[in-house]
Amino acid sequence: MTPPPLSASPDPQPASSARRPFLERLLPLGIPLAWLQLVAERKRFAAAVAGIMVAVTLMLFLMGLKTALFKQALAPFHKLRADIYVVSPQYEYIGLPRLVSTATLRRALALPEVESADPLWMTPLPLKNPETGRARDLFVMAFEPEDRVFADAGIEAGRHLLGAGNTALMDALAHPEFGRFAELLKESPDGTVHAELNDTGIDVVGLCSIGTTFIADGNLVTSRDAFLRAFPGMTPERAMLGVIRLRAGADPAAVAARLNELLPADARALTAAEALERETGYWSDRTPIGFVINATMLVALVVGAIIVFQILYTDVSDHLPEYATLKSIGFSDGYFTRLVLQESLILSVCGFVPGVALAFGACRAAWDIAGLPAGLRAENLALVFALTLGMCLAAGALATRKLRRADPAEIV
Repeated sequence: MTPPPLSASPDPQPASSARRPFLERLLPLGIPLAWLQLVAERKRFAAAVAGIMVAVTLMLFLMGLKTALFKQALAPFHKLRADIYVVSPQYEYIGLPRLVSTATLRRALALPEVESADPLWMTPLPLKNPETGRARDLFVMAFEPEDRVFADAGIEAGRHLLGAGNTALMDALAHPEFGRFAELLKESPDGTVHAELNDTGIDVVGLCSIGTTFIADGNLVTSRDAFLRAFPGMTPERAMLGVIRLRAGADPAAVAARLNELLPADARALTAAEALERETGYWSDRTPIGFVINATMLVALVVGAIIVFQILYTDVSDHLPEYATLKSIGFSDGYFTRLVLQESLILSVCGFVPGVALAFGACRAAWDIAGLPAGLRAENLALVFALTLGMCLAAGALATRKLRRADPAEIV
């Protein structure tokens, strides 16, 4: 039996009044022809939906993963109270900083718009698990506890604990291999857990929340003096980063421009936005991470398009005799093109919905397993749906080429 008509009637071609009632009796009213064409071959339909679903899941998950990775790469910046950063001209990214003179940093205080200019010391150093003794590198950030360098509430609350001795705050979101610091702090009678940072004793007295980054799987916040003891080659006269806070109403871009005129050649001022853009650009453009993610998304899109094309092309081939007959009684090529494109639209929606559900599950697994906040935003969903729809429509358009050659002579 011939399937039902599309929502739009066939192109108005010359036909006798008896033909349409005959077709209408053959086609159950209210059910789209495109849908019945697809579900007539359930295995083929399921294969097409599965292919699109996999492509959607992969694209959405990779988008969420890319967002999470870059967000985590910038996590140390988001914890700082900074409008402007002072860095070395050779600065590349936060995990490989170059030294800048603290005396040079203090020159920034000459500008009335500058409220504070504080040094920050940071580098990856090995920390031994207090229970297993296994050492693993984590990212250490150090400051003078009297300076309000960090905007993080947890670090600010524990800042007074870093004023004396070799004390530190451990990242509660660090990889479990660093140790069970949260549990050990609760079990400790004096609220202290002894560990070794770069073979130097250090007491963890509290927790903060920063998370894993491209640099290391955990972070440690400590005082300048504790950092210098654990890293003997460093001196207090040179820091890795200058953190500048401006007074209310000051324009960071204008102040940064003035600072670049004031500072010597061995220092450069960057606004917070410029620093974040540079950090993101480093990981996206100068490492394989951005390329691999984008290339994998492209592969998923191409594979999905090939699957849809194969399904639709096979469907067109199987129904070619029927299409040729309908052409002979007045149905135009445009009618069949719309039919196949409607099938493409149905496939894109049917594959997109379960793909979104699987992508959310994959993002949740990324958080549970690796601590990566791979969330999906509305713009991600809109972009992937547009790509999926375009992929299916393009495949459908290619599949309709054979329809243009259909004629009654092909009926077997």
